[in-house]
Amino acid sequence: MQAAQGALMRNGRARVVRLGLALLTLIAAVVWLQPYSVFSPYRAYTDPARRFLRAALARDSAELQRRAASRQPVAWALKAGGGDRNALAVWAERLRPYSGHRQGDTTTVVFQTNTWLCHTRPVSMTFIQDAGEPRVLVASSSCFAER
Repeated sequence: MQAAQGALMRNGRARVVRLGLALLTLIAAVVWLQPYSVFSPYRAYTDPARRFLRAALARDSAELQRRAASRQPVAWALKAGGGDRNALAVWAERLRPYSGHRQGDTTTVVFQTNTWLCHTRPVSMTFIQDAGEPRVLVASSSCFAER
């Protein structure tokens, strides 16, 4: 009788272990496959925005002028570069497109980071396609220069 109870306990424990392993495998598969992930159509603007913010961080006015299509983003970037440099460094490395809007030959992209740093004050950039890569026509964020 005791042997039968011991076998039942081992079988019950084995079922729980198998169920736990199956659940862990399922969770790992969902995380790895990310079935609800969608690639943003505004991903093409991530690298130009990062290069622009890196130039702002370096306060490189010549590089900013090469990457801008008007004076406004250059002035904004120089002011931002003189402000919270730690926040600007995070944005220059970790920004990603959140949303955007195309109208004619311009595209406005709203960027965010996966951090709590200025998470309610995103960076918005309007780009115009040039011969090479997109150039910044307008840049703004209350996280930096407009405090």
